[in-house]
Amino acid sequence: MAKRNKKPEATKLDLSRKKTKEFDINSNIRVAYKTGKILYGKKQVIKNLIRNNPFKMLIVSNNCPVELLNQLNHFNSLLNDKFFIYKYKGSSWELGLACAKPYMISLMGIIDFGDSDLITLKTK
Repeated sequence: MAKRNKKPEATKLDLSRKKTKEFDINSNIRVAYKTGKILYGKKQVIKNLIRNNPFKMLIVSNNCPVELLNQLNHFNSLLNDKFFIYKYKGSSWELGLACAKPYMISLMGIIDFGDSDLITLKTK
């Protein structure tokens, strides 16, 4: 009997498990800081809100004072919810480090996103 030469079967690629890159908030904050327009600090953000120059988004650290958060919600209601308030999961030290600053930042106002993908936080 003659031996049969079996041809190896072509391997099928599993394309259903594409690797998706997770959304990294810290790198997107840094990109927005470098390429967009951002104000940080309570005084600058409140002053800009009083002048009726609304932000596209506010980023608030998790250890921000409750009085400040209530004041921002009040401004947002007066402006008919023109901006989105995102609660950052890290402390103000971590938010400062995300902006490459060696100090605490408890509040950031984003006027222009630049090249970052922070606008996708509104849909999440």
